[in-house]
Amino acid sequence: MEDKEIILRKKAEMICSGKLFIPSDITIPFPLSKSSAGPGAGSESIVLSFSGMRVKVPISRESGEFQLRRSENGLDLLRNGEPFISGVSLVPTVCHSPGQAFITLTRACRMNCLFCTINDSLHGRKSELSADDAYALISSASKKPNFQAVAITSGITTTVEDQIERIAELVRRIRRSFPVIPIGVEPLITDRGQIRILKDAGATEIKINIEAASKKIFRKVCPARDYDLTLEAIRWAVDEFGKNLVTSNIIVGLGESDEEVLESIETLAEIGAVGNLRAIRINEFNRDRLSDVLGKNIGIKPDRLLALGKHHREILRRHDLSTERFRTMCFPCGCCDLVPGMDF
Repeated sequence: MEDKEIILRKKAEMICSGKLFIPSDITIPFPLSKSSAGPGAGSESIVLSFSGMRVKVPISRESGEFQLRRSENGLDLLRNGEPFISGVSLVPTVCHSPGQAFITLTRACRMNCLFCTINDSLHGRKSELSADDAYALISSASKKPNFQAVAITSGITTTVEDQIERIAELVRRIRRSFPVIPIGVEPLITDRGQIRILKDAGATEIKINIEAASKKIFRKVCPARDYDLTLEAIRWAVDEFGKNLVTSNIIVGLGESDEEVLESIETLAEIGAVGNLRAIRINEFNRDRLSDVLGKNIGIKPDRLLALGKHHREILRRHDLSTERFRTMCFPCGCCDLVPGMDF
């Protein structure tokens, strides 16, 4: 067994690095995951497990920085042809996430945040899930043995109010069928009453994303959104849902300083919300528009992600907050981020 610090670093390297090549002699015994929102929208990926950690990596059918190989341990992971991790397991997802049915109601968005590839990834696919279709996916997922939670997000093609009502309608329907299942929601919020609608519908946790570690960067990458209103919405959410039931993505690698990241985590913690550090995924869809606006200083290295993660852990401890209390969305999934309290 490798040292925990070494394994944590390897997870950080995978988060910050390239694709996984799966040779034709390795059969995946379950459907691959396909993200439908955020920087990874449209890409196929797979969840790997090793030494108690999980990581989701985008895959390639032709080549990649990483490669799976059969061995006496079952499967090993190579990096650039050299041994990297031995004894790797493949983890099925319930629906996008291990243990969760994570649903995107609207797979298109008019907000046009520069990092998000939701619109780039449609490729002629249907952009809207009806309430019946979404419920059918969740009902099917509930029959899987590791079904533990539901999470719902959505792009915005009409109005924020319409997005809220569609999410709330689905939450009510789920709550009637599954009275005790945890339900997380990840909406755009512009009014306090919208949070109350989702809470009253039966949501148990909420994610409202501040996205960037500074207002200056936020205005560049999310020009159709309001930074101050987003931060206020997080305060409203803590009032409605309670402390340690609200989370918020902070994307790192957009040219922000370490100090800005830590100040952003601290600000959220003082409110009673838990920040989620999300390394930027740069791909063929968002690379040019990000560099055109932010310059070439984008992306994040593993050492920086590790250092920020350890400061993140200490800030949460000081404020009596924990990722381990969440039952839905990104923290219990643990595939895309270094999660304080769970990974280290």
